[in-house]
Amino acid sequence: MKAWIIGVLLVLFVAVGWYFYEASQKDDIPTPPPAAEVIQEAPAPVAIEEEPVEEFVEAAPPEEPEPVVEEEPLPPLLDSDSLAADSLGSLVGDAMAGRYFASEDMIPRMVTTIDALSSKQIPGAVQAVQGPEGDFEVSVDDQPDPSIVNEEGDPIPQFLSDPSNDGRYLVYVEMLEAVDTEELVEMYQRQSPLFEEAWRQLGYADGDFNQRLLAVIDELLATPEVEGPLRLKKPEAYYLFSNDELESLSAGQKILLRMGNENAARVKAKLSEIRQALLNAQ
Repeated sequence: MKAWIIGVLLVLFVAVGWYFYEASQKDDIPTPPPAAEVIQEAPAPVAIEEEPVEEFVEAAPPEEPEPVVEEEPLPPLLDSDSLAADSLGSLVGDAMAGRYFASEDMIPRMVTTIDALSSKQIPGAVQAVQGPEGDFEVSVDDQPDPSIVNEEGDPIPQFLSDPSNDGRYLVYVEMLEAVDTEELVEMYQRQSPLFEEAWRQLGYADGDFNQRLLAVIDELLATPEVEGPLRLKKPEAYYLFSNDELESLSAGQKILLRMGNENAARVKAKLSEIRQALLNAQ
């Protein structure tokens, strides 16, 4: 801070020394020289170094962890109807769920129905889904080929299915197609302990219901197509397929045949999606 004061003093000493050197070189009696005018220079401006000003950046608040949503525990199987009804309602709508699905013992009925799809018949007492409205329409086959006779040799009446029957199953096909596959499988996975318990109650103590479900889907996907109307016979109370190979198919496969090739193809496409989603979730 004092460097500029030292500089001014040095200037004064030089000026005085130059004055005495010039005066000693003159012959005349020296007269007192005029007083030397001392010019004081204005002090040089001092550069004041400014300290850098640090910008204040407000720190972002720490991110709060997302709250952990704990899933509610599953109810006992005997008390699971409310859960099953809510799940079905979210998938197909409450009105459709109430109209077409059983309201009691829903999960045990679903498991039993799925297992029975591979058998020859699904008992009505355990069905989880209500059957289609109206009667299965047929016409008399006046020229059956081949003719079928009973043990006494009398011809058994034969019939042809009516194409209008396809419409009876359309609501089920559209309901299945409208279900979100990923949501369906996710819901099934969350409730799988209840399905497994219902599966064990059927007597499959060491079984795996998920593997059974996949096997039933594979069987349904293998259902053959039949060109033209279905040829049927009615030896007793129920219609049977006149073709022995078709009659030997499982109950689930015969349901697909009865609903017509177009409906069956749409059902198979959805079943393929569900099957793949089940495999991906394993």
